[in-house]
Amino acid sequence: MATNKRYNPESIRLPAASTYSSGDPIRSNGVNGVCTEDSGNVMTGYATVNTEGVWTLPVTATDQEGNTTVAVNDVIYISSSGVLSRDSSGHPFGVAQAAVAVGATASIDVFIVQDASDAVGGPGDVGTLCFFNSGPVTSKKTGGAATGTAGDENNMIVDGQNFEYHILGTQTIVAPKIVAGGLDINMDQTDDDGVEITRGITARNPEAFTVGTSPAFYARCEINVEDVSGSDDCAFGFRKLEAYQAAIDNYDEMAALNLISGTVTIETILNGAATTSTSTTDTVADGATVVLEVYVSAAGVVTYKIDGAAPTVTAAFTFDTGEVVIPFLYLLNATDVAGVVSVARWESGLQ
Repeated sequence: MATNKRYNPESIRLPAASTYSSGDPIRSNGVNGVCTEDSGNVMTGYATVNTEGVWTLPVTATDQEGNTTVAVNDVIYISSSGVLSRDSSGHPFGVAQAAVAVGATASIDVFIVQDASDAVGGPGDVGTLCFFNSGPVTSKKTGGAATGTAGDENNMIVDGQNFEYHILGTQTIVAPKIVAGGLDINMDQTDDDGVEITRGITARNPEAFTVGTSPAFYARCEINVEDVSGSDDCAFGFRKLEAYQAAIDNYDEMAALNLISGTVTIETILNGAATTSTSTTDTVADGATVVLEVYVSAAGVVTYKIDGAAPTVTAAFTFDTGEVVIPFLYLLNATDVAGVVSVARWESGLQ
């Protein structure tokens, strides 16, 4: 029998096409679990699987871009071959309960989840995990069909989760669409046109965090820009929970990683002052997927990661205590236009 069981498992029998050993992680018929017997001990083509609890399992600190770190509360994915890592091309399997060093493989405790939304805290907790697998269902925020006049606010439901998108410029294509790389948010692909995406600008936003009250929190976005020289702004991070602004520089407080013409720039605003821009000197190539991460401590101190690593050059910033902030993604085309801008993952939650 498996010796790495920790607590509270439930056993079921699931189809298993390949051989396996007691203690192996497995995903079958849409269910995550751990095998409790070797393949020779049950009927051919099936596995006995425990589907709940915390298990000690080998986790590799890599993602779809290469070596990275695994931190406590990171979502762990399972590949088609049963490998556990941070590679989101697999399926959400569980939540890491310990850290793994860059590129290493270590046996750590993993809390098994069965639904992707459970991986960011479970029912009632703040946070989002969306992979943009299905085409969005859209409407105007005030009712009726989505519209594309500057300043308009529309809703879209993707993978069962509601997002809002605010029109920048004038869009004749009025809704994002699913492409091979995820959700293409660039619509018209016209100079000075763009969009801002959030999960809403009221306190009911499931990603609304209060600095000094909420525990440490984070947001992560996996994005691919076809032509990086074509973006005036492609920013992801946190901003104050306030009305949408036409210009990103008009927000009262903000901390974001902004992909400007291929260079990742840290941009911050404090109490309505001028935007402070700091080049990280890190660059992104045309058509390359990049993972942008912004972390905020319980005291409001902000740190950043680009593809799982700290920026080459960083900048200090702290949100005001009591400020309510939300994740946001802001895209504005330059003259060259950015082409397809696809979002493959949007994730947030408590650290």
